[in-house]
Amino acid sequence: MGYDIQTVPVSGGDLFSTRRDGDGPPAVVLHMGPGMGAEMDIGLVEELDGLVETALPQQRGLSPSTLAGPRDIETHVADEVALLDHLGWERAWLVGHGWGGHLAMHIAVAHPERVSGLILFAPLGAVPDGGVAALNAALVARLTAKERELLDSLLERQAAGDPDPTLLHETYRTLWPSYSPVHGNVAPPGTIRYARPIPDEPDTMASVQAHFEAGTLEQGLPRLDLPALFIHGDGDPMPLSVTTETAALIAGSTVRTVEGTGHFPWVERRGAVREIVAEFLAASGS
Repeated sequence: MGYDIQTVPVSGGDLFSTRRDGDGPPAVVLHMGPGMGAEMDIGLVEELDGLVETALPQQRGLSPSTLAGPRDIETHVADEVALLDHLGWERAWLVGHGWGGHLAMHIAVAHPERVSGLILFAPLGAVPDGGVAALNAALVARLTAKERELLDSLLERQAAGDPDPTLLHETYRTLWPSYSPVHGNVAPPGTIRYARPIPDEPDTMASVQAHFEAGTLEQGLPRLDLPALFIHGDGDPMPLSVTTETAALIAGSTVRTVEGTGHFPWVERRGAVREIVAEFLAASGS
């Protein structure tokens, strides 16, 4: 089963998205990040083959999608609604991984009429600080002494203003083994693409923080009336409590854990995620 390429007009340019046919309902897969390459979640798209018809957009900030414009929550939400319009999908499931799960919740709160349901993998949580501090601490704590020494040197270079464009890439490669409870069980991709902030343009995480302070999700999620599935690897560096506290805001939501896995359960236990999602979609009438 191959991929079709979609070029979606949005404010300031175009979004690039792959589309993969399937027998099930339409679903937009929102990748981890923010500011990372959509290719990180191609394995998730393949895990869901045949269950849903998927679109995997590269969010703005990385080629081949537009590099221009603000990267705040409002712009990201508008971009994904433009994708739905372009594809002719009146409604779609939103499948979000990490930051992508957080974005999915914002789309659902802002445009519930466009969302069939949510399938979220260890999302950045809905209440401050979304689990960021605990996630970062867990990633660092899992490093070997040698990896921690390398990380410290990379962070020192960044703090000193070293312009080397490979610094962020090397930082993520150093942290990557910590995303699994079995050190190094998930190999890092050959290239980790990361978008640098644009000077004088709204940054994604600053916008996330502003919405935390405004209580956008904390107030909006309880008003949703749609099926929601939260999937969490029991060894994910993002604490399970972040997922359960967020899920509790959506009436009737379901939380499932995948034993022995971290942030990429479809890689660490092939087939387990597919089984969970298939069961949930069937129960939801999709």
